[in-house]
Amino acid sequence: MKSSSELIIELSNTKFVLKNDGTFRISGSLPTQDEIYELAMNYSLPINEKLFDMVYELLKAEDLTSVKKKVENFFKSKLHKDVKVIYSEEGSQMDIQNNYASLPIVSKNSGDLGMITLQGSLMLDEVLGLLAFYDSFVSIVEGIIINYRLEQLLKSSLDTLFVALNKRVRLNKGDLDRMEAIASKIAQLEQLSQEEVRLALRIANVGFVGLRDELFERIFTGDFTNEDYREFLKHVDFGYEILKEMDVPHFILDACVYHHEFVDGSGITGLKGYEIPKIALAVGFAEHVVILKWDVSRLQGKYPDTYLAVIDSRGELQ
Repeated sequence: MKSSSELIIELSNTKFVLKNDGTFRISGSLPTQDEIYELAMNYSLPINEKLFDMVYELLKAEDLTSVKKKVENFFKSKLHKDVKVIYSEEGSQMDIQNNYASLPIVSKNSGDLGMITLQGSLMLDEVLGLLAFYDSFVSIVEGIIINYRLEQLLKSSLDTLFVALNKRVRLNKGDLDRMEAIASKIAQLEQLSQEEVRLALRIANVGFVGLRDELFERIFTGDFTNEDYREFLKHVDFGYEILKEMDVPHFILDACVYHHEFVDGSGITGLKGYEIPKIALAVGFAEHVVILKWDVSRLQGKYPDTYLAVIDSRGELQ
């Protein structure tokens, strides 16, 4: 359909409104690559096939953050444009105009994978190029998005596990928050990844499942014997037996196995000083302060002085 100021094209379930002033709107369902090329031939519309080169960059992406950066960098370096990329897990219908392109990510194998939006100045030939190679884009990011969703599910499950296991030690939310804050502070001191320390803290004590409830009651009150403490330490072995059969990152296994080591060599395996993974020290320090309620005098010599400096005499962050 034509008018003096615009061209309206309806292609399957996709509507193209192309105006003489260069503005446009494309909405409805995603067109196929064949439909885009048919449209281009029938109406003499150019397709910017530079967009196909983005495939080579996206193949190097490891996660959603790098996908977004590679798309933004591609537009900057190849098309000399500043484009911001936003990913949303909530899908919707396609809507494209001169200043943004919202595209649903739909896979034949995995279904609705969310929505990607490009914000910035866009030309029609660039949009047609993007739509023409969009199937390739989806096939590349499909696995990345699925891994992202699994990672979010895992983090949610770990949060639940962390709370459930530590309830056995009679810890409340305030205690758990304090333990996480202490571990986070040590991570900052040691220049460790905050996210890795957070995950390690949630998994290191998975071996608690093998301990008796009455032991936790004595641990909580502080009225436990040396024999109780030795039995408590068995959660390290229990945790290792659970995690060794799983494909967990090495830093998590380190945190589980070595979080009851001390810099003076008096821990379970006798490792000392720099032999102990720093992530294990961070997790262990937080645990000894909050769960075992060790005061500064008992922690002295077991952990670096810089660790002791972050807490007061009550085990609270300074």
